[in-house]
Amino acid sequence: MGPPNKPHSQVTVSDLINPATRDWDVSKIKLILPFYEEKILCFKPSLTGAPDKQVWLATKSGDYTTKSGYYTAVTRVETRQDIPTDNGFKWRSNVWNMQCAPKVKLFSWKLLKGAIPVGERLVQRRVPADPRCKRCGCSESILHLFFQCGFAQRVWHLAPLNTDMDFRGIIDLMSSWETLCSLKCLPPAGIISGSLTPWLFWSIWKARNKFVFEGHSASPEETLSGAIVLAREWNTEVKKEPLTGIRQLSAPVLTHPEATVIRSDAAWAPGSNIAGLGWVLLSHSGNQSFKVPLKSVASPLLAEGLALREAVRSCATLGLNYVAFESDSLNLIKAVKLEVTIAELYSVIADITSFASVFEFVSFSWISREKNVLADCLAKEALNVSDTLVVGDAFIAPN
Repeated sequence: MGPPNKPHSQVTVSDLINPATRDWDVSKIKLILPFYEEKILCFKPSLTGAPDKQVWLATKSGDYTTKSGYYTAVTRVETRQDIPTDNGFKWRSNVWNMQCAPKVKLFSWKLLKGAIPVGERLVQRRVPADPRCKRCGCSESILHLFFQCGFAQRVWHLAPLNTDMDFRGIIDLMSSWETLCSLKCLPPAGIISGSLTPWLFWSIWKARNKFVFEGHSASPEETLSGAIVLAREWNTEVKKEPLTGIRQLSAPVLTHPEATVIRSDAAWAPGSNIAGLGWVLLSHSGNQSFKVPLKSVASPLLAEGLALREAVRSCATLGLNYVAFESDSLNLIKAVKLEVTIAELYSVIADITSFASVFEFVSFSWISREKNVLADCLAKEALNVSDTLVVGDAFIAPN
């Protein structure tokens, strides 16, 4: 857009916020930054004046990690035209999202990058080492160690993989990686999910190191058996984690006998960034239902947070003292309870905490979707309303 004109040269973000409503001043945005209006409106300022906070945009939590810093740096380098890329290799899906142990993922990344200290690589790095394979005497390259050596060929031949592939013919590991990892493991190995392939690479490498440094020569059968055992153990441990989470969610939440239960939900349209917010108050004296549509909502999680914020604010306005809020968004409830940090929800969570401070008793808990049908219907009805209302004009829906 070029440099700003003189009257707007010193404008800051706070100048674009209406001090009375603490929301965006749309007229100023249209005047100063018209091309960025929709993007700006998708950010939701705090209604209670939460303090500014620095966030690292490369992580969901907004906290910097060396992993995210490294990933960001590598991504920027690879997007430069003068730096060769990996021919479109999908690192995230083919390596980092594999169903295996983190150490095996890291090893797979090193393997594909050629960063495994086999004999040939050590000599190339001017390390005084014997470049020959300790088992057969041939030059020890990565392809030789994992595919061409007689020991590795025997492991692949015995592996219970659904293929008649000749592994000796592999000349480029990266181009063959997706095919190798997609090979199905046959019964009765007991590996139902995930791939056995990365575990085979890991076991062959561990067997090589034991032979070189400890003099222990495991047989191909023992190496294969070790890979299968590790893969099965990993799958078993991963399956236990969801059960633990379900027990935690099913645990009773402390509440007050006089508390009014409030359930909130949201519906979100990705094409238009419009959300429908709905919440219902369940009490002994009768139920009250509320719904409202809202423009410029960037994600379904943000919509869930805004629905809960409006529910908390409306209960504070009604003068309720004992309240129990429920939502079917687990990530939102964890963020409200400060169990996780989500940068996208920073201002919303700050407002929820501020509004909730007026109650004598308040609790936040997760419920299943089946228990949140009424709030879900209200949110969907609000999404379908043709005349969009502002948040402050939430109206009471029929019971």
